[in-house]
Amino acid sequence: MRFAYYARLTRAQQAIYRKSDAITEIRLPRPADLHPRVAALGTALRSEDRAATHEASRALIRGLTDAMGLPPVGVEVLAARPHARWGELHGLYTNERGKPPKIQLWMRTAKQKRVVAFRTFLRTLLHEVGHHVDYTGLRLKDSFHTEGFYKRESSLFYQLVPERRAVMVTIEDRLKLPPETNLERMERTADDLATAIKGQREAALSRRPDPKSWAAKEVVCHLRDTEEVFMGRFQLILSVDEPKLFPPAPDLADRWAEDRQYLRCDVERALETFRKRRAESLAFLRKLGPSDWQRGGLHAVRGRMTIGDWVAVIAWHDDNHLDQLQRALEGRA
Repeated sequence: MRFAYYARLTRAQQAIYRKSDAITEIRLPRPADLHPRVAALGTALRSEDRAATHEASRALIRGLTDAMGLPPVGVEVLAARPHARWGELHGLYTNERGKPPKIQLWMRTAKQKRVVAFRTFLRTLLHEVGHHVDYTGLRLKDSFHTEGFYKRESSLFYQLVPERRAVMVTIEDRLKLPPETNLERMERTADDLATAIKGQREAALSRRPDPKSWAAKEVVCHLRDTEEVFMGRFQLILSVDEPKLFPPAPDLADRWAEDRQYLRCDVERALETFRKRRAESLAFLRKLGPSDWQRGGLHAVRGRMTIGDWVAVIAWHDDNHLDQLQRALEGRA
């Protein structure tokens, strides 16, 4: 799927975009060799020591460039992210003529000055390494944010952080977590879905473990459609003071599954639509000011809920349905 800005590119740029989009994976020869460096980065980040985080980031990036046969790239870890009306800058790659390439990373959020969650920081690091790969490895004349680019980033991430079965977090626990942690859950959901369904046969994706439980394909379609519902609630809360928020009808999700014929949908297309909608939701949330996060509405069951509370609900909703999808693939209700 090509992103909307593709139509605004020149023909030469479109050719570069298509070449980038066609490359979806980068395989490291021995990813386990880099796992100690990943662990060291997590330890340094949790210590909130900028110098240690800088050294750990530099060591991991050097290990990655050596593994991929790329020229070295400078690294600088700075304090709080810069921000403006367009949002926060997480990382920056520069490759100017006559100067060595350089990656800049920020270890604290712009507004609350909290240390960035480890997985978010690592993804930012790999994102900027991805630009270095485009210019010095793939020899592209430009580095566009294509679907292929994001898939290459994810392929590196899951080699460095092998998937392990997570303990389910309750909705009450999610409500106690800082917004950044819940946003991090939201940011990786599309990639977690892609990893879960990768290589699965159509029969496995469409198989319900029992008549009352969804198939994996139906879970993806459900997440795709509910993303619009959550976005509508955010917009309502921002446009109306303390609106009344009603829960959906108890059988609405099952009716959607039947009426919209989820089992006949293309799961890859459903996932990419979800990825696009989730990216729009995250961009919207990242632009909110501190006072916006405290705006809320009166829910008929849970009482007053702020935008921050709804973000926690979405993170829990993602956890719940990712677990449901995995169980469906294993044939368990």
